[in-house]
Amino acid sequence: MSFSVSFVGKPKAIKRKLAEESARLTGQSKEEFDAVCPALDTILDQQMGNGAVHLSANGHATFVAGAKTYGTCQVEVKTLGQIAE
Repeated sequence: MSFSVSFVGKPKAIKRKLAEESARLTGQSKEEFDAVCPALDTILDQQMGNGAVHLSANGHATFVAGAKTYGTCQVEVKTLGQIAE
């Protein structure tokens, strides 16, 4: 199973979107995403005061007879700067 997300915004807003994505997912994709979410929240907490950021994360895992045999996760966070309002 796998998951993929991409959001642009302030860290607090992206954290809300991650929670919404978790609520939307089901099955193994939800389990994989929920396992990664605490780390994504921690990374976003380090971006406070930097304005807008772009978060992109995707992961994939393979299970055989209920045991995880392979897993990967790629995360990228780019600081975009202050939002002009």
